[in-house]
Amino acid sequence: MTRASIRGIEYFACNPGVPSQASIMRRQALAIVLLLPLLISGCVTHQLWTQSSLDEWNEPAGDPNLRVFRDERKNDLLVSYEEFSDRHETNRARAFFLYKNQNRLQSLSRPHFVHLSASRGLIPVPLFFSTPTNPPVLYCTVTETNRASFTIFSAGRQLGPYTLPMYDDGWGQVERIAWTPFAVTADLTIIGGYLGCVWIATGGPGVSH
Repeated sequence: MTRASIRGIEYFACNPGVPSQASIMRRQALAIVLLLPLLISGCVTHQLWTQSSLDEWNEPAGDPNLRVFRDERKNDLLVSYEEFSDRHETNRARAFFLYKNQNRLQSLSRPHFVHLSASRGLIPVPLFFSTPTNPPVLYCTVTETNRASFTIFSAGRQLGPYTLPMYDDGWGQVERIAWTPFAVTADLTIIGGYLGCVWIATGGPGVSH
């Protein structure tokens, strides 16, 4: 046995309250094991803001009852249809101006809806499920297999195809904001509990024996 080993044995024999190197390593390993669940699962706040379970979408109903009207004053087309809410599982009649909302439709954003009464006095645009033999100057064709998609034909020009609005209803974001204070409190409680376990596992440093 070496002189250093003998000195180490004498030191720990004379100081029984001091943990050995092996004991310290075991406690450090235990601390790492205790921290693993927190590192793997992530914090509650992170989970709240990254999971999509709170999000719901509004989309065209199975039969959207599409109708298109020409507004000569605005030089636009008013589109009315039936919308289905995934959150409430109900249908709702909607209306919006097509040209004014083209960018919002493409980005899957909520259009600027108008009241259904906006169609009063407007000229209905004929709808077809296939190209008519003798088409009028302005008409609309609807995709029969997907009635949420339609194309506008005006004086021989094709505009579209367009797809009826599909967008996040936004209530998931509201719920996340409402739940955030509770999530932060839960995170602080979890972190405090883990730090306490680590402190105990490492022998409660800072406390005199």
